[in-house]
Amino acid sequence: MLTAEDYLSTKVCKQVNKQLANDRYKDSVFLSLKNLSSKKKGAYFESMYQEYMESKGCVVGKSGSTDNDRVVDGRKKEIKGSFLWADNNNKLHFRWQQIRPGQDYDDVVFLAFFPDRLEIYEANKETVRNAVEVQDERGNWIHNQHGGKKVNSGTFFLDGVPSDFPWMKPV
Repeated sequence: MLTAEDYLSTKVCKQVNKQLANDRYKDSVFLSLKNLSSKKKGAYFESMYQEYMESKGCVVGKSGSTDNDRVVDGRKKEIKGSFLWADNNNKLHFRWQQIRPGQDYDDVVFLAFFPDRLEIYEANKETVRNAVEVQDERGNWIHNQHGGKKVNSGTFFLDGVPSDFPWMKPV
């Protein structure tokens, strides 16, 4: 048995505490949201977007389909959120995941959670499809999320910051 006191003297505990001390969100109002499971985060992302859009006077409803998350003024929206990630060179970026152009929606909404603010962007489905369904010179699907890069899985990710994507329009 490993007691809580024993755990405090482990290398794992020291590594975890070091990581937490360096977390750019440690003093952020978004920390509690960041620490939720992916499924719970997704539900809160959808609710937060709905609340924001309603505050802007839009008519927002839940979708009747699993292919999209909300309907805003008659347009079907797929909502993707991300907190900042650091790559191997410590360059910060967002990673929006589970982008499925084959599903039934009109627009993708991108929530970009910085430690001090939330920025909201969107783009129409065809624009996003053209950005993620990309093959390199060797035929690899560079944004493919599942099953390697050789086969189009239909599920993609997008890495970067909003300014990397001029087609992302602020909401």
